[in-house]
Amino acid sequence: MYSDQEPTYQNPLTLPEEWEDYGIGDPYILRFDGRYYLYCSTKDNRSGVKGWSSDDLVHWKYEGLVASAPLTTSAYAPEVVYWNGYFYLYTSPAGNGHYVLRSESPTGPFEVQTGNLGLSIDGSVFIGDDGKWYFSHAGTEGIAMHPMKDPYTMEPGKTLPAAFLGGWTEGSTLIKRNDVYYLTFTGNHVFSKGYRVQYAVSHDGPLDKYRVPDNNPVLIHTAGDFFGLGHSSTFLGPDLDSYYMVYHNLVGRSAEGPPVRQMDFDRLVFNGDRMDVLGPTNTPQPVPKQADFQSRFTESNAMKDWERIDGPDGIRSFVSKSKTAEVFTAEYNFRLSSPSPVQNAWVKLLFAYESEDRYWSVRFDPASHQLAVMQRDHGTEKTLSSLDLGSAFDMTKLHTVRVENDGAVLRVFFDSMQKVKLPVKLATPGSIGYASLHAEPHYSYTAFSNDAGGSSDYEAYKTIPGTIEAVHYLKGSDRGFSVGSRAQGQIRSEDGVATQLEDDGSYSATLPDQGDWLNYKIHVAEAGTYGVHLTIKPQETDAQVEISSEGAKLVYSIGRSPQSDWQDVKAGTIELPAGYHTLKIKVKKGKLSFTRLGLYRSQTLEAQDVLLTVREDDLSGQFRSLEGGYQGSGGEEDRLFAGNSAWDDYELSVRVGIPQDFTGEGSVLVRTTNESVFPHQVTESFMGYSVTLSDGQVQLQKVNYDTMTVDSASIDTKPGTSYPLRIQLSGSHIRVYWNDSSKPVIDYTDQQAFFHGRVGLRSRQSNITFTEMKVKR
Repeated sequence: MYSDQEPTYQNPLTLPEEWEDYGIGDPYILRFDGRYYLYCSTKDNRSGVKGWSSDDLVHWKYEGLVASAPLTTSAYAPEVVYWNGYFYLYTSPAGNGHYVLRSESPTGPFEVQTGNLGLSIDGSVFIGDDGKWYFSHAGTEGIAMHPMKDPYTMEPGKTLPAAFLGGWTEGSTLIKRNDVYYLTFTGNHVFSKGYRVQYAVSHDGPLDKYRVPDNNPVLIHTAGDFFGLGHSSTFLGPDLDSYYMVYHNLVGRSAEGPPVRQMDFDRLVFNGDRMDVLGPTNTPQPVPKQADFQSRFTESNAMKDWERIDGPDGIRSFVSKSKTAEVFTAEYNFRLSSPSPVQNAWVKLLFAYESEDRYWSVRFDPASHQLAVMQRDHGTEKTLSSLDLGSAFDMTKLHTVRVENDGAVLRVFFDSMQKVKLPVKLATPGSIGYASLHAEPHYSYTAFSNDAGGSSDYEAYKTIPGTIEAVHYLKGSDRGFSVGSRAQGQIRSEDGVATQLEDDGSYSATLPDQGDWLNYKIHVAEAGTYGVHLTIKPQETDAQVEISSEGAKLVYSIGRSPQSDWQDVKAGTIELPAGYHTLKIKVKKGKLSFTRLGLYRSQTLEAQDVLLTVREDDLSGQFRSLEGGYQGSGGEEDRLFAGNSAWDDYELSVRVGIPQDFTGEGSVLVRTTNESVFPHQVTESFMGYSVTLSDGQVQLQKVNYDTMTVDSASIDTKPGTSYPLRIQLSGSHIRVYWNDSSKPVIDYTDQQAFFHGRVGLRSRQSNITFTEMKVKR
């Protein structure tokens, strides 16, 4: 058991004063002045927008109706953005166009500012580093994005084809992190079990060149009573470095019929362009980590955290008694008493502070509207970067400055806009604080965390089942990593681990020598057997790796391969107890290059006639029951699923009866997960593989809420004849045999494989029959 267990929270959360018989739907979280504010959709035919606040994301205080105007009746998906002293609320009452409301407080009252601006539901605002605004909303062909002239005016926009889930797509949120834009979106129907969140990335801007990474959907779960996950928003965590995703799930039925919604949130982690949710979870999870130092000047006991220094010429400073590490993120919230201080007035936001003559700062000059990064060393002060913020900002309103120092790059954000990016190696622990001259500032929430640029992801517990990025090993030599030969990595370069940017925008790690190892934090939800798969780079020599945790281990031998592309391989299984642990991957022979490893629940199946285990809720359409099997009804689609999602390597055999007039198609489904049945969603609503039979042909299709044919072959399908079909699944290797042939008609290795799941049948506009369906190890 790993030692640093945290207090826990558990999804779904129940909040005080939720909408009765509705719950928390379409949740949106705003972070402002070190505190969180939650808003959600209003139950149909009720008026007002409810709000809550929290300091830790776990305990929430009801703040009442933050808006109560009549047009807030059935207010869908309210979202709030802060800008220059005002909070702007965007909502689409009952889906009938958008309105903008405004307040001087995150808890209202919000007053209506516009008429109906049109546009479809789920409006969301993003503000770029240059201060330009963008408005996104739902659409039938994908998320639409509009430039904005001001908080009230949307200009003509365009649909983003990458932000599309095969039908109605909604619930978008855009963030920018480490120069990458991450756009999340939800589809296809809010009442479907398969409601889910996907994401796309861009390096070019809010309107340009999005790409969908291959680990989508990033949030989905349809089994048990935890399903219908979606309409998320993304926000910065309390430690100033992590990010979280808030979303809702569905449960039960309201008096009007639709399900009630519940609020959930989970940690996000990033590896370059790749974003992962550590979840979704509905078991106890570590509470979000707080900042390493935080103080709120507006509280009566705040001065216990600070040293006050009255310097020459009326300069007054407050310096934190706590000191940052070499890598840190600091946040400052402040405002001025007067909009026009005297000409030589200034405010400095201090960091890396060692003494009055040695520190760094972000200096703001109210009269000139200049923001500058300064370094003072033994009485000499130099400007490293400066810019004109412009006169539009009202400095009597609260503004936020965030300083991120990852040891290689220093970034400065003003009101969430990145304004400075300096390639400097600042490795000086020190205090943070404020200094001022003639400016009469008021300070509020101030904090620092000893993480920057996403380094907190390395110490986050990776949820198991789940995926672990190779470069997310723990911090510290002989704690998180050990390498015999130091390399100049492209990230985490100070560690000496060979890391490299790959074509998909994520980073890989290479362990070149025998005895090299990396170590990860894991949080196992439930004790049991877990299958382990790796995404590896094939190599010219044999290798052997050991994966171990809490005394359990597996050893995987990697043969030489002529392949050059990354590929998923099953390494074996390992027994893991529940709780907090570490997991180590160690080279026993040769070398290992990998991008990630995944762990899933694995269960050894016993040979069985699988059709005897079909449950009523796993049947859809009009499959006709036969002795020993099922026959397609000839309708649009019949489906059934059976078995256990923890099955991984198995052989399935079934006898397929070809009807006299063979039309349509029939399919045998293997390794299926996240199955969903709902009228208004994409047809291909599951994840897994489909062996699909039509007249004279068999196709192997990979299904991930859409279909991609990966291989096919011609076969005999004589009307009125039944044929044996056999499917073997071993790791990423799939073989399909037809009519008792000793040679497979399809022999396919999936480079990005599904490794586990149930089995099933599907018929489309066909009377095909399936009997004697058996599975064995």
